Amino acid sequence: MLNIDLTGKRALVAGVADDGGFGFAIAKRLAEAGATVCVGTWPPALNIFLNLLERGKMDEARRMPDGSMLEFERIYPLDAAYDTLADVPEDVRDSKRYKDTGDFSIEGMAARLVSILARSHWTSSSTHSPMAPRSRRLCWTRAEPATSLP
Repeated sequence: MLNIDLTGKRALVAGVADDGGFGFAIAKRLAEAGATVCVGTWPPALNIFLNLLERGKMDEARRMPDGSMLEFERIYPLDAAYDTLADVPEDVRDSKRYKDTGDFSIEGMAARLVSILARSHWTSSSTHSPMAPRSRRLCWTRAEPATSLP
């Protein structure tokens, strides 16, 4: 467990598509420290990830030390290879794994986060601005939650 208290904080962890990678481990540790966790999942893996969750295939890995289950406030489609939706080739945008996911680009994720921050009256520092250089935008490990796509 992290020796920090993140109670009342939200975290966004990009790159979570199953329970075997670093993204899942990071999300779990943030939740253990008290954060509410949202994840960004690669669109081609999104339905697989949702099915694994729904069918309980990751329940053992989701079990927290206190016996509760790791819950995601939101699960977002995210393909960090594309800064904007306009950067996505048409064949990718129109493929069955991408076409119904909305704006899965970095800019789309940033817009969702700004919307949530505005609704929850949070303030965002310039380092976390969606207009910050890409290298900074990719460092967002603050949160937004799971189960439904806005």
